[in-house]
Parts: sequence; C-alpha cells; structure tokens
Amino acid sequence: MLRFEIKKVFSKAKSKAIIAVLFVILIATSILTINRVEWVDENGKHSVGILAAKNLREEKNEWSGYLTEDVFRAVLEENNKINNSKEALSDSVEEQNKAYAKKQGISSILDVINSAFSEYRNYNYYAADSVFDEEVKNVYVNRISTLEDWLNSGEETFTERQKDFLIRHYENLETPFYYEYADGWAALLQNISTFLLVLALVIGFFVSGIFSDEFQTKADSIFFSTRFGRTRGSLSKIKAGFCITSGFYVVFVLLYTFIVLFVLGADGANCPIQLDLWRSVYNITFLQAYLFIILGGYIGTVFASALAMLVSALTRSTPAAIVMPFIVLCAFPFLSRIITLPEICSFFPDQLLEIYLDIKESGLVEIGGKVMTTATVIIPIYAVVCLALQPILYKVYKRAEIK
Repeated sequence: MLRFEIKKVFSKAKSKAIIAVLFVILIATSILTINRVEWVDENGKHSVGILAAKNLREEKNEWSGYLTEDVFRAVLEENNKINNSKEALSDSVEEQNKAYAKKQGISSILDVINSAFSEYRNYNYYAADSVFDEEVKNVYVNRISTLEDWLNSGEETFTERQKDFLIRHYENLETPFYYEYADGWAALLQNISTFLLVLALVIGFFVSGIFSDEFQTKADSIFFSTRFGRTRGSLSKIKAGFCITSGFYVVFVLLYTFIVLFVLGADGANCPIQLDLWRSVYNITFLQAYLFIILGGYIGTVFASALAMLVSALTRSTPAAIVMPFIVLCAFPFLSRIITLPEICSFFPDQLLEIYLDIKESGLVEIGGKVMTTATVIIPIYAVVCLALQPILYKVYKRAEIK
C-alpha cells in the first residue's frame, strides 16, 4: 500500500513537471552559490568557477595552520608590503585590482584582524592597515573585550543572564583558530537557507494531495469501505508523506551540497565558524554549522508537510493544503515585521529554515531563568510537535465521513 500511495503522487503529470522545475532551481541556486567565490588573477581580471576556486584555495592554503601571534605579524608585514606597492598606490582601478590579487592568500586572515580591531557592530575593512605588530597578540582578547564594551554601552537590551551567557561562550571558544581555505563552506552556508525554503514548499506541494485525492476522485467510498482502508490505508498515507518528505529533502540537499563543494572545494570543514561569522556565539566548525542548519531545515520541512497533510485530510481540498506551507514559511516572516515582539517571532516555524541567521546573529531566549540560543530551543520543540501531529492526522483521516 505504501508503494501504491507514493506511485500515485508521482504518476501525475504536474508532479513530473514540478520535479523538472526543482532541478532547474537546484542548478540555478548552485550557480549563484558558486559565483560567490571569485578569483582575481595577476592582471586584475575577475573569474569564477572551478578553476578560480582551485587557484584561490592554493593561495589561501599556503597560510594554513593555527593563527598564532607570529602568523598575524607575518600577515601584517605582507599586507603593508602590498599596500606600499606601486599597484596599490596607483589611481588606476586596474592597478589596484592587481594589488588586491596579491592579498587573496591572506584576505581571510586580514578579515580576522579587521574584525578584532573593529567595533562590535561596525566592521572596518581597513582596520588591519593601522594595527602595529605588538597589538596583534590581542586579536582573540579583543573579540571578548569589544563584546563587553558593546554590552555595557546601553545600545542593547540583553538581561544580565544573557550578557553572562554571551561572554561565557566567547571565553570558551578555543584559540588559536585553525585556518585553511573554507570559502566553499562559507558560500554553501550563505545560500542554503533560500534553497531549503524552496525545497520545503515543493515538498509541501507533493504531499498536499495524499489525503484529499480520494475525495477529489470520488474514490473515498471504496477506500473507506475496504477492510483495512481506515487503518492500514491511513497509516500508508502517513508513511508515504514521511517517505516523500524525507527522501526529497535528503536527495536534493545532498545534490546541492555535492555540486557546490565539488566546484568550490570541501577544505576547511573543521575550521571554526568564527572565521566567517566573527560574532557567532556558537563554538562550532563549518561542518557542524552545516549539519545544524540541515537539521533545522528538515524539522521545518516535516512540520510544514505535516500541516499540509492535516489540512488535506480536514478540508478534503488539495489547493487549501498546498497553501499551508506558504502560510507558515512565507507569510510568517512578513508578520514578524509587523509584530514588535521578537520573543514571539523567534518561535515562528519559518525560523527553522533560518538557522544560519541564528548562528550569525545569535538570538537568545530565556526560559525559567536559563539562557539558550533560539535554534537550540525551537528545533526540539518543533520535533516534538511533528511527532504529535502524526497520531492526530491518523485519527482525523480514520474517522472521516463518506459524503
């Protein structure tokens, strides 16, 4: 019965057309992500693609290793040398591009120095140009001190517990950072939320007719009159929805990940996320951040699909079920712009597909005197809700009346 239910979904012409569209979206999103990584050659010409990523990886990996005080000093020396070159001092944009090309190998390390010597919310792109050699020993210390200065400035609304939480996690970050080329992972994480949203909406389309189709085709009287129609039949539909949701999600996320990392390179998986997201309170690596984002996206997709199937069973309308994922994943973000209560908006289901933003901005919630990041709260909450929806869905469809 399970195989039959899945076959019914994909036997429709519109389902096949949507799959083709999804592959087009996959390719387009992958190209946009790949184009985030650029290489500038010695003549100042920009390029993207697999060769550009390869050249950039080779340049950056010459500096791979732990970012110690000696490494920072060497980077400053190289940066000053390039800044004083005739290309950098020229008024020609083309000549300045040539100077930038020489900085590509140290650009990510310069970003670390710039972040350390910038104000908490104001990144100074040229901060490293005015940093002295003896000051670079304070790179990791400055990350904590700039946070403390900002927390004490009165520009934020954190409670004392939340301030302590942020400072404690900053202090617990392991230093010195291990560094190597990680631009592939950084680009992947920056664009993945958009792809997960599109994927969740498409999956919602596929599962929206699983329960309502019997009523639409007037086959409900036959389905419910069979011996196991209300029991095994209902369970088969729930299982089909879960298999379609999980299968599509896993396959297309893996395809997107493979395409991007195949072109841009998978180096840097074990580097700290702070190399790209300096202010993040999460002490995790790029790989761990990726898995965390994927987990949140999966829970959000399952939740939206379960709601679509529940609406399908209750209303017996496929169009109404198709609209449900759009409401919970697209309408809620607009609602959050109207509602001025971040404590409520941070628990909206669309946030499950925006885990990257939570890792970047570190949203906090305080429950029972305990401070936690938003993502670590909403993921288990919605996981439980998804499980609770399954027996509800079963009872609703099992007790459906034949009209």
